[in-house]
Amino acid sequence: MLSIPSYGVHRSVTTHNINISVFCDWLEGCVLFQEDRDLSGSDVIDHLVETQIYSTQNLAWELLADAWRELRRRQNLLGAGYPVAVGERRLTRIREWRGTPAYAFCLILAFAKWYPSWARQFGKDHTAQGELFESLAKESLQKLFSGWVVHATGWRRSQTKKLANVVSEVAKLLSEGAGERLRWTKPSANDAGLDLLLFRPFPDNRVGVPVYLTQCASGGDWEGKLHTPSLRIWGKLIQFASDPKKAFVTPFSWDDDEFRRNCNLVDGMVIDRYRLLSPGREEPDWILDDLRGSLIAWLEARVQRLPFT
Repeated sequence: MLSIPSYGVHRSVTTHNINISVFCDWLEGCVLFQEDRDLSGSDVIDHLVETQIYSTQNLAWELLADAWRELRRRQNLLGAGYPVAVGERRLTRIREWRGTPAYAFCLILAFAKWYPSWARQFGKDHTAQGELFESLAKESLQKLFSGWVVHATGWRRSQTKKLANVVSEVAKLLSEGAGERLRWTKPSANDAGLDLLLFRPFPDNRVGVPVYLTQCASGGDWEGKLHTPSLRIWGKLIQFASDPKKAFVTPFSWDDDEFRRNCNLVDGMVIDRYRLLSPGREEPDWILDDLRGSLIAWLEARVQRLPFT
């Protein structure tokens, strides 16, 4: 069984001191990444008491009931794309993690925040994970928004672009005019917080189309990125005929209250883990082979070093 996360799961004596999203990620990780395919509710309760997260089984069973409701919600959202079968009091792995690399990838990205000591083994350079997450987000949006254009604008090692080139690309794609870049951004700026451009063109190629300026936040510092990209800045970089909207893509899962708060902060469309992975609801093997191989290669070392007890 995975060790208890150091984030979001704390000792609970008379009241629950548990982040249910973190706890459910932990349960999924126990099932998806360990050798045993099954995890019973009684095993979870015993572990919570043995590790002194709970002093009594009664309170622990209350937590488990809430967790099972959340896991069933996740299962209902992803359908055939969910790798775990949620039984009455048992979780069963129905797909190996290599058979569901997009889900495993999102879960491991969340684990980097839940297990900071484990994450430090892999260094501070998050460029590779960011590029992989943008690629995953692009494939998902292309599935979710048929007839829309999804254009990658973010800086990449393999395709370094300065902001001037990004602005020129975006302006051309949207048939808009470019603004005064040097007046509003630093000369060294790369992408001004814009990772993906999502828009719905019409055959006339005129302005005034639905546009989302999209941020892909793969790391635990996602809260600091909720306000990016700045529409105030991009409204000066591009002479929009009509105002664009923002979109925010994350591998994390939030409860309803946190999701609503974050939607308000983004002031646009939020795509969390379960919206991001929803193309797998009817088509479990929806990601392209090249991305599948890259995700598995990135995951191998991280899965092998997970903190199992």
